[in-house]
Amino acid sequence: MAQERCPVYTVSVVSRQEYNVVIVLKMRAESAKIPIYSIVVPPESFGVLFMEGESLPAVNRAVYGVKHVKGVMRGVTNVDEVMKILKPAKPAVEIDVNDEVEITADVLKGSRGRVTFIDKEKGIVRVELLDSAFPMPLDLKISEVKLVKKGQ
Repeated sequence: MAQERCPVYTVSVVSRQEYNVVIVLKMRAESAKIPIYSIVVPPESFGVLFMEGESLPAVNRAVYGVKHVKGVMRGVTNVDEVMKILKPAKPAVEIDVNDEVEITADVLKGSRGRVTFIDKEKGIVRVELLDSAFPMPLDLKISEVKLVKKGQ
């Protein structure tokens, strides 16, 4: 027996309000019996959520008038795109303690630092800036640093 997939739609919401919107949408879909089957918020949320529903009008009916919802993006979202966002690729470069790295994000972009601590489960690296007058530890994501030179 073939398994049928319902279309997935992308809903744009105000950043950091994803979970509040999900609670309202869940209650609305249950009380009004709107055919919405699942709502997914990506782990590294950036102002979107994905809704699996029977049709675009059903999704529009569910989100109509909900605070913090910007709108529904037209067209069906590819499930493979959703899976890429839900399971991001792990960085291939292994960074160790005492390695020299370059910061690739935020205000300190281009600054160099030395790695003092790594939490591989959370994907966090603690870096002390090299060009600072005093030791200033920064906690950054592994994806925000680039390996420059391996330490001893």
